[in-house]
Amino acid sequence: MKKTTVLLLLMLALMLVGCKTNHLTEQQRFERSVLKELPFGVDSISWLTSGNLPTFRFANAEYIGASPDAEIRPDGDYWVCNTFDAGSPSHQTGENIWRNVLVSHKNQRVVCIDRYMLQGRTVGYCYVLQSERKEYPTYGTLHWDVSDSRNIEMVGVMLDDLKELAMKRHQPHNVDLSSPASQDDYWKLIFHADSLFDARLYDEARQVYDLAFSEDRYILPSQLSTTANKMASIGDNHAALAYLRHRLAMEKDFYEEPSITSHSELKDTFELRSHLWNYDLALKETLESIFERDQYDRLLWSQAVKNNPGDSGRNERLARRALTTDSLNLILVDEILSQHGFPRKESVGDFGNQAVWLVFQHADLDYQKRFLPQLESAVSRGDIAPAFLALLRDRIDVREGRPQRYGTQIDSNGNLAPLLDASRVNQWRQEVGLPAIEHLSDE
Repeated sequence: MKKTTVLLLLMLALMLVGCKTNHLTEQQRFERSVLKELPFGVDSISWLTSGNLPTFRFANAEYIGASPDAEIRPDGDYWVCNTFDAGSPSHQTGENIWRNVLVSHKNQRVVCIDRYMLQGRTVGYCYVLQSERKEYPTYGTLHWDVSDSRNIEMVGVMLDDLKELAMKRHQPHNVDLSSPASQDDYWKLIFHADSLFDARLYDEARQVYDLAFSEDRYILPSQLSTTANKMASIGDNHAALAYLRHRLAMEKDFYEEPSITSHSELKDTFELRSHLWNYDLALKETLESIFERDQYDRLLWSQAVKNNPGDSGRNERLARRALTTDSLNLILVDEILSQHGFPRKESVGDFGNQAVWLVFQHADLDYQKRFLPQLESAVSRGDIAPAFLALLRDRIDVREGRPQRYGTQIDSNGNLAPLLDASRVNQWRQEVGLPAIEHLSDE
């Protein structure tokens, strides 16, 4: 009787194990089969959303000393190990990426593993090139046998493309990226995150965006909406919502049109705010987009000149792009002023008004002089702060060869342009809400 009972229990256990295996999802079965082929165990994995190839990020608590097949160096040099004239490196540095390439003829699969050191542990990425097979139709993306030696050249080209991705993915960890401590730092992070996003490295881009947005005082609020739209475009609605909620917390008057928003979770908040503020959202969003483009292209150009002065070709392209943006923005703002006059603060909010001023700050002298009376009227109505008028007046005076009243402009050598009255400049600045100039000479 006892033997029969034990036998039944064993059979039941086997059935349960079989049922559990049969109920694995396609991704779990695929994942298990790939992990069996790795030359080391991993502590954690997370699947990534980027690219066309199945890719996951893995980590190990301790350093993995498994010998690499190749080493990718910071300059992009690809050093193949265990050749006639080169052995295998015995220890990995934080700068280099170790690569292993595994070929499975059984699964018609090539697995590329790129790993690097991060604070004493191994972190890496596993890319799976697999021919279309019935076992994993969702993950089989290649219509030819990647494990066939006749296709080695094509596989080699794909692995070389993955080298560029590996270096880009390594960069956020290899470079000392930290929360921004200045407006300059903020834009560096935004430019870097956009570069990663454009390379379809969405997970890495999101990490850098999060870092850029970690200090509210440097954030351009419309950038949160722009980034939210990017995340929504790749199906990452969780991240999109997080960025929109961040902007809601920053700006008491921010909202999207409730009837057309794609974020149902925020619809009630948008409804409430739309009743409170009742903005001309189309005009407001147009002006904020102008403001963002102005800042983005101009600062991308100045950052490039500062960081890579020798790359004259790229710097010239970015300069042309910034100047083209200036021209397009001026046309748009000129049309808006012709149709609406200077936008009222109650219709477009603070950034909308500031966008109009910013475009004219970068315009030709004739445009600035023509715009000045409209700005004076806007200040008198309370639609924009007096400091913006002071800045434009100074710019016009300096351009026409006159001394400036408020001390907001510098000359071509980076020095303060001549003042109208150094003894009274800080008094005048205080009257328009500008901070005092320290260490001011009376000369």
